Amino acid sequence: MTRLRHAARRWPAPLLLALLAGPAGAQENEARNECRRTPALSTGPALAYGRIAATGRTAFVKDGLARAGCPGPDPACRERAYLVPGDGVILGERRGAWICATYRGDRDDMGRTGWVSAEAVAVETSSAVSVEGWLGTWTRAEAQIRVTPGGRPGTVSVDGGATWGGGDPDRAARGGIHTGEIAGTVAPKGDAASFAMGESETLPVERGDPADCKVWLRRLGPWLVVDDNLACGGVNVTFRGVYRRRP
Repeated sequence: MTRLRHAARRWPAPLLLALLAGPAGAQENEARNECRRTPALSTGPALAYGRIAATGRTAFVKDGLARAGCPGPDPACRERAYLVPGDGVILGERRGAWICATYRGDRDDMGRTGWVSAEAVAVETSSAVSVEGWLGTWTRAEAQIRVTPGGRPGTVSVDGGATWGGGDPDRAARGGIHTGEIAGTVAPKGDAASFAMGESETLPVERGDPADCKVWLRRLGPWLVVDDNLACGGVNVTFRGVYRRRP
């Protein structure tokens, strides 16, 4: 088997633009036992942070879409990619003995999402994050978010930009890159924050109109996890993903 940071180069990038599953999609997902390719904050199970606690290698396991009957203990379900003790992971839904985990290395934007043994993971207790813990410039492929102190104590200002098609030279040459922006000032609660972009002010997400850009953020381990409602820019533009703080 191959350590994840090497093996990940053989897989395509996570599908950051996949739509959140509706009721029919949820039933299909149940049949395939497919964990989300990008952690979601606005729907689905609550996310958590944990570390691999099992000794040796903890392999990712295929889902039912890749092989019928997976995830499961059958060796045929085992992926080549694996994690090692101490690796941090973002944890999503659990199916029996398996939990959906997302890992992102320090040197790439690829990352990996898949099922791992729930027994191999030690979940860390969520705790409040200080304002300083939010600050910085956070990046993923085709997106950057800058968090600075807000104008009032306990608040942060969030602004960012994202593109779709920015990595395609042909699309760039013909001006076919789509762009999006987010901006808002919010008081984080614990390790989470959210806001809607109203016409003239930052609003709580529940007060935003359906057409307003809505953003959800979580600080999990060393990462900033972001979700949106796909209304924050041009066609296919989204801020969804796992962001790493730039040194």
